[in-house]
Amino acid sequence: MIHIEPGRYLRYEPVAEPAPLLVDVSRSGREYPPHYRTTLPFNTVHDNVSMYVDDLWAGTPALGGTLLYCLFPNTWIDVNRNEADMDPALVEGTWTAPLKPTKRTLEGLGLIKTKSRYGEPFQERRLTASEIEERLNLYYRPYHAELARIAAALHARFGLLRHISCHCMSAVGAPTHLDAGKPRADFCVSDLKGKTASREALALVVDTLRGYGYSVSVNDPYIGNELIARHGQPARGIDSIQVEINKKLFMDVKSFRKTTDFAKLKADLDRLLSVLAQDSARRVTSRG
Repeated sequence: MIHIEPGRYLRYEPVAEPAPLLVDVSRSGREYPPHYRTTLPFNTVHDNVSMYVDDLWAGTPALGGTLLYCLFPNTWIDVNRNEADMDPALVEGTWTAPLKPTKRTLEGLGLIKTKSRYGEPFQERRLTASEIEERLNLYYRPYHAELARIAAALHARFGLLRHISCHCMSAVGAPTHLDAGKPRADFCVSDLKGKTASREALALVVDTLRGYGYSVSVNDPYIGNELIARHGQPARGIDSIQVEINKKLFMDVKSFRKTTDFAKLKADLDRLLSVLAQDSARRVTSRG
């Protein structure tokens, strides 16, 4: 079953025996709001979308998991950033709440992007407080509320939860990234350096992918961000893990088209989902 909140998210319910497995795809949205504006050409804007990640993880419901897909683009507002992670220079007038921008935010990659991954200015002007609040209230907060609702319901039902936050990354670090110019592994798997998942849960994802023949880095170059930070509580049986997939495995970044390798990668991710679902079921049974 599919539940739609127009312009905000799609929720795909399990079509197999439900498992304590939640997959969220937050940065692949391509429904640009009617009043979306930027000085950049569309190709540059669209290059910031995590293309096809929703397709890659589409097997989740068939394996008993719940899939939540964010419809709006991350360049409108990024749900993988904290609300306080915003550049003060973006705001026209006064923002009443304290802001805590990171170094990356001041380089353009915060809650609302001020620069593309290659450093081009994203906004044509500063935004008023009311414009930013509108994005928070109509887009950002509803997605987080739905993700939290699903996570709480699954944890209450099963007593544990595996949450996978799904993204993709460029093959080489872009100029605005910490690893600028460096080639990347096939996958980067993250848990905020041990804070959001048990060692066993992280190892299951990493070892399974390596067993399929992929190279996997851990917390490098990404350690994870807001989506796993909000939900990961390994002491309560909630393992929240971010998975970044190298674009070179499935798409041509110049044409935005899938490559012939897409099908193999998707099949391997279906295998990974099956491993996670089966392991979660085993853990539920062992808890009695």
